[in-house]
Amino acid sequence: GDDDEWVKYEYDIETQDLPDLGEGCKEKLVICSIAACNGRFYFNGGLDELGVLEFSPAPAFRSIAIRDAIELPFGCQKVFLVESGQELFMVSLTSLSDPNVIRGVLVHRMDFSRQEWREAGDIGGRAFLLAPWYFGASRPAAECGLEADCVYVAYAGTRRLLVFNVKDGTTTMQDLDGAPVSKLALWMLPT
Repeated sequence: GDDDEWVKYEYDIETQDLPDLGEGCKEKLVICSIAACNGRFYFNGGLDELGVLEFSPAPAFRSIAIRDAIELPFGCQKVFLVESGQELFMVSLTSLSDPNVIRGVLVHRMDFSRQEWREAGDIGGRAFLLAPWYFGASRPAAECGLEADCVYVAYAGTRRLLVFNVKDGTTTMQDLDGAPVSKLALWMLPT
């Protein structure tokens, strides 16, 4: 084939039951929370399984069973997969009921040799930039004037920025009074 052409692939990574909507109600699972790391795409990072998409050359799906699955506190969670320094991280934002009110931030590093998530005590002097419902990215903190080993979460419409320090476990909320109001939280990253 011609390398300049796009090819569309349909995929099916199963369905999930929706018992609250009635017996037999299901919805198709979609790929979300995706990150590229070491030539593979990892997606739907969970506590007990991690999806993998490889191109060899056709797309091939598989999953990694996570040993010794971690337990998150009760409540809602939003999970981001972030590649940083050729390592895969999972950042979990936890809340009691409202995903816009964060009660905790947990950062884990994937240990591929043991197939398990391990709590991260640092993120290599980098900064993780998260935009809820969109994506997570990693940047060298010093190059961006940000604090090393911190997770930054921008909130749309609130003019607020959550900063979580991975090393000491502290969380601060910064008001961004001078920022324009936006319905979308967004980060602009250099290429």
